[in-house]
Amino acid sequence: MTATNTLLSATNLWLRRAERELYAGYDLQLDAGDVIWLRAPNGRGKTTLLRVLAGLVTPESGQMRWRGERFATRLDEPRQAISYLDDRLGLSRDLSVADNLHYIADTCGTQAAAVIDPLALGPLLERRVGQLSTGQKKRVGMARLLLENALVWLLDEPANGLDDANRARLSALIEAHRAQGGACVFASHDELPLACPPRIETLEDTCAV
Repeated sequence: MTATNTLLSATNLWLRRAERELYAGYDLQLDAGDVIWLRAPNGRGKTTLLRVLAGLVTPESGQMRWRGERFATRLDEPRQAISYLDDRLGLSRDLSVADNLHYIADTCGTQAAAVIDPLALGPLLERRVGQLSTGQKKRVGMARLLLENALVWLLDEPANGLDDANRARLSALIEAHRAQGGACVFASHDELPLACPPRIETLEDTCAV
């Protein structure tokens, strides 16, 4: 990849939580087509780093750049640049799956119908999100990623609660996103069954004990 393909980069990031240093002097470059697997024990800052990359948390020092331009807060572009997905999913628990999907699609200028069959959401459409199992919620979260149509996906433990079939479905979505020029960073304790192995970033190497 050449420099012109770089979507998101972090330079010399330093962040502490309370009195503990999570990471110092951390650099990351995410190019179009990259998939990065963040690996570290619990408490070493995986979630915090993803939130920094999303512009949701400000580091003590360091720079974040989108296509070479510095930014300090979440980006706002006609085609949303970054989608961040964690266990909260960015969904309304009190609305039905259908209402959530239509709201997201209307906001992003996409079509809710396009994600229903690929994610087998038909039987869930009339149910409230708060009534769903963990795995079902994760599938609706995957739909949100597709509807937001962002170039960069930042995923925190995306396979939690998924059975083997849905882990394979998630992996296929990441592979398709990569093939279309998108990029993904995911934090997970477990490997995903990706056809092309991800680049592994081990935060343990940059974090204080």
